[in-house]
Amino acid sequence: MRKWLLTYVIACVACAAGVLFVVWAMNDFGDLGLNVAGTMALIFGITVSVALGIALMALVFASDRSEKDAEVGRSLLDKNDPHEN
Repeated sequence: MRKWLLTYVIACVACAAGVLFVVWAMNDFGDLGLNVAGTMALIFGITVSVALGIALMALVFASDRSEKDAEVGRSLLDKNDPHEN
């Protein structure tokens, strides 16, 4: 299960970084009035934000597939059942 998760994360980050690189290579960031440091910071910030979103969504899917959340939910419902003596 972890192999597909790692593959998914790497593929998504590579795609996002590839798109950013192509846009940067085409000089479309030149209209923003940023110097090289500002452009690199912008690319880094976008890449990290996308990577964080991808990683969090991958963890949500992995957690859902493992069904550990359902086990915790059932145990909490059993513990808080007012009809239980």
